[in-house]
Amino acid sequence: MIQVILAGGLTGILFGFVLQRGRFCMTSGFRDLFLTRDATLFKAYVLALAIQSTGIFVLQAAGIIRLGADPFQWLAAAVGGLIFGISLILSGGCASGTYYRIGEGMVGSLIAAVFFGIGALASRGSGILAPLAQRIQAHTLTVNGATSLHEALGVSPWVLVAGLWVAAILFLVRARRAPAPAWQPPVDESRPWLWRAVFGRGWSWQVTGLAVGLVAVLAWLTSVSTGRMGGLGITGATAGLLRLVVASGDVSALDWSAFLVLGIPVGSFIAARAAGEFRLRAPGPARLLQHIAGGLGMGFGATLARGCNIGNGLVAVSQFSLNGWTATLFIILGTWLGAYLFLVLPARRAESRQVASPGLAHGD
Repeated sequence: MIQVILAGGLTGILFGFVLQRGRFCMTSGFRDLFLTRDATLFKAYVLALAIQSTGIFVLQAAGIIRLGADPFQWLAAAVGGLIFGISLILSGGCASGTYYRIGEGMVGSLIAAVFFGIGALASRGSGILAPLAQRIQAHTLTVNGATSLHEALGVSPWVLVAGLWVAAILFLVRARRAPAPAWQPPVDESRPWLWRAVFGRGWSWQVTGLAVGLVAVLAWLTSVSTGRMGGLGITGATAGLLRLVVASGDVSALDWSAFLVLGIPVGSFIAARAAGEFRLRAPGPARLLQHIAGGLGMGFGATLARGCNIGNGLVAVSQFSLNGWTATLFIILGTWLGAYLFLVLPARRAESRQVASPGLAHGD
């Protein structure tokens, strides 16, 4: 148990630290592509994919890990991904973003995480939504008898790894040619240079992508050291921890992934506290309801698609799983749809009301 606590907990702390300093929330990364055409965090995501994909196929070639077949439950991946993506906008963060924001003092994120667990727990085992989830998951498919993208195409996975690196390198080259920002937040020059580098400003997308990718590869190694064959994962662990609380003593949930999840807000708190960014913030009643609805939707959607933005979007995509790629595509589409429904449309309505009643808008 000590090894499991150390391996999972320390990986989670490191992951939470990196997420907080890099402001790496895939909700923002996907949403900003639609709302502002800003691809900054998406570039970090692609770089992290390239690094993790390289790492896991090297580890597999070395016989350290085994990448099993990932069943392609196409309907569940599409529907679950879409529900999960829409729910991200309501909850205010993806699965990993929700956990690292808990460490920054956001009470709403804690509430979203609890209901994320409730939604996930209700969708598996004997949960009330489990029959529906299982019925949708019953629809499976293979492409030329394969469940991975490289097998379906009949190519080596290294061809696809190279494709990720081409995209990442193009982003890196363009970043070097881009003009420097006109303004940067001030940094306390009295601090040691290492402190300024880590805590002085938010990390660049290049550093963030590199750090997330390396932690994702490290997670495979620390997980395997405890007998678990897998990488980063949040949904199942969240449901397991909630089951531990409500089932009073089901310690089977305390595995590597559980301590990973518990470690994320700890690492984020350490980073936020050191950078002076920790502050307790509680949502208002309307926002609270959104956190609850978003958390429930995230739990159901992630369970249905067999992974959240981390299990599918970061890990399964790096393995070129057809299920993971399909789920992630629909998570992105769901995020865009949610942004339109819950951000763009309300803003347009408010603007229309203001134009229709200019006197009232100015307090006349």
